[in-house]
Amino acid sequence: MTRDVDRGYLLDKSALWRLATHPDVEQWFSLIQRRLMSVSTLTLLEVGFSARNGADHRQLLGSPIVSSMPVENILPAMEDRALEVQRMLADRGQHRAPSVPDLLIAATAELLGLQVLHLDKNFDLIAEVTGQPMRRLDQAGAD
Repeated sequence: MTRDVDRGYLLDKSALWRLATHPDVEQWFSLIQRRLMSVSTLTLLEVGFSARNGADHRQLLGSPIVSSMPVENILPAMEDRALEVQRMLADRGQHRAPSVPDLLIAATAELLGLQVLHLDKNFDLIAEVTGQPMRRLDQAGAD
C-alpha cells in the first residue's frame, strides 16, 4: 500500500469486512488508528441490515474495526449531490447501475474530500462522471 492517503478514506461496506483479512491489514488498521479512515451512517445501516438479530446487530456494529472509525453523517448537501450525480448518470443511461447507498456514500466522500475505499465497480462508474478519486481495495494486497 504505497499511495498517498493524505485525504483519507470513507469505507464502503464492500471493502469493510475484507480489511481484517487483507494482506496489508496492519497498514489499514494504522490508518484507522490515525483517524484517516471513516465510515458513513449509511454504511452502518447497511451493516446493521445484514444482522440476523439484535445480538448480531450489536456484535457487528460493535466490532473493533467498525467502532473505532469516525462516523460521517449524511447532510442535505450530500443528498443534493447524490441527486445531481444520478441525473448525470441518467444523461448517459447509466443511472440504474449504482445503488442509492452508493450514490450517497460517494457524495459524502466527495464533499468531505475523502476517497471511497471499495470493491464495487459502481463507484468507478460514479467517478467517471464526478472526477472524484476512488480507491478499489486490491484483494491480493498489491495496493
